[in-house]
Amino acid sequence: MKVEEGLVVALTYKLYEKDANGKFIEEATADEPFLFYVGSGGVLPKFEEALIGKEEGDNFKLALGYLDAYGEIIEQYQNVKVDKAAFGFVDKEEEEAFLQVGHILSVADQDGDVYDGKIIQLNKKDVVMDMNHELAGMDLFFDGKIIEVRKPTKEESDFDGEGVEIMPS
Repeated sequence: MKVEEGLVVALTYKLYEKDANGKFIEEATADEPFLFYVGSGGVLPKFEEALIGKEEGDNFKLALGYLDAYGEIIEQYQNVKVDKAAFGFVDKEEEEAFLQVGHILSVADQDGDVYDGKIIQLNKKDVVMDMNHELAGMDLFFDGKIIEVRKPTKEESDFDGEGVEIMPS
């Protein structure tokens, strides 16, 4: 089967900054492959586009400039103050467990849109977060292999009538 919209793809990859000789970032292995539903919008558009038409067993190498990956670093997103009460922790113990420098947490804005941010500073009543994606500003290089292309299961295709995003977050 070829990679096309409406199918589930499982793949392995090694991700590097800039090129194959760049800093190693992460890996998806055969034991824990990266899965996604083609056409769900759950992966970078240029990444998905590069895989369309490839088949199970195909290797791929893909370089993405930062604008085609996670975008540029936006200065005003680097030091966003968030009131500790906005997280809705049930008690002080839960708050202390989650609110630690370096932790990535989800925050909803006044419109209900949810964003992930990294805590960079803890204050008495608020935290300072960097709301840029951790890979923003980076050119990326993927070296991978497509290990499975299949039709979605009933559960994957019936969720709200749309494809389920099944990739790890």
